[in-house]
Amino acid sequence: MTVLVVANDVIPGFGVPVAAPGIRSAGLVEGLRAAGFDVEVVVPETILSRVWTRPTPPSPPPGVTILEPPMLDEFIRGRGYSDVVFTNANMSPHLRPVAGTRFIFDLFAPKVLELLSSDRPEKDWVRLAQRKERAFALADHVWVNGKRKLGYALGWLLRPSVDRIRTEVLGLDRLITGDPMHHISLVEMGVPLPTGIDVRTSEHARGETLRVGIGGYAQSWSVRADRPAGPEIALELGHEVHVLAPRHWGGADPLGPAEFPPEVVRHDGPIGYPEFARWLQSMDVVIDAFPQTTERHLAMITRSAVALRFGVPVVHGVDSEISDLIREYDAGWVVESDDTGRWRAALEEAADPAVLTSKQSGANELSRERLAPDAALAEAADRLRRR
Repeated sequence: MTVLVVANDVIPGFGVPVAAPGIRSAGLVEGLRAAGFDVEVVVPETILSRVWTRPTPPSPPPGVTILEPPMLDEFIRGRGYSDVVFTNANMSPHLRPVAGTRFIFDLFAPKVLELLSSDRPEKDWVRLAQRKERAFALADHVWVNGKRKLGYALGWLLRPSVDRIRTEVLGLDRLITGDPMHHISLVEMGVPLPTGIDVRTSEHARGETLRVGIGGYAQSWSVRADRPAGPEIALELGHEVHVLAPRHWGGADPLGPAEFPPEVVRHDGPIGYPEFARWLQSMDVVIDAFPQTTERHLAMITRSAVALRFGVPVVHGVDSEISDLIREYDAGWVVESDDTGRWRAALEEAADPAVLTSKQSGANELSRERLAPDAALAEAADRLRRR
């Protein structure tokens, strides 16, 4: 059985910066291969061309094809894949049913809610909603990145418009004839480790002062005007605060210098996946707090998932897929972004070596049991095998 994973972004291995969807797709690939599947990957040329700045053409990693999205249907038809997994809905307009091939829609993130939280024009989220309906209509099965989104996925799957597109536009038989949850699987965020980098299991980064990191792309749906109090409190307590804020290819603005006190150590500019891993592992804890919104409530926030996978405890917002995991494994702290008392308590606790070691132990367990690609894909891969 050969499975094709259609990525929605650049995946690690090209030597360029990667974002959340690319990390997600790479995690699916690694998890499926660990389960014994032959896996090939398609990366959209339209995205790679935005981040590739070298004069020579990119050389894809083994098993990866760079492809213009309109060529997807022809590409799939000529290769006889048993299954095609596609992350997010952006590629759905270029996909069509293929006899003998099962399509699996990987619902990675609540993208429509992201746009609704971004002050984007109505036409943008309407277009995305149409793509998502087509993705659900094409799918024979749906993978969902986190328990909180299971109901969200079910709501989309049961839309009458999805059934109409499936039967009248795509010419497929009706999918839902019994229990709709039979067509949905939970596939949490499997995070691949860069080559040569292991989970930090023994020594945290702590030196004479606590190193607090704030890193990742600043997206419009998760940025707030009243920035969390954590950085100022960390500085008041004598901790080092390091900020990594590159610009995303999609145009999201990085956190500007005015967002943080001048005492922070800034790391600007693009950074590759291995370098991001090393930067995270040079921190004792990572901060990732945000306003409470419907989108954040459902989000498996990738930058926190990556930090935890690499063995770094996280000070995280109180209401997301990740906050549930942090509580379950005691892998960090959860705080309201404007609760200065809780921020102070968390960052004081983090300065205690015994507490920090305990939190890192929780992060290691979470990394191994839930965020390692083989663990995240185990159940879904077994289901795929029994098709």
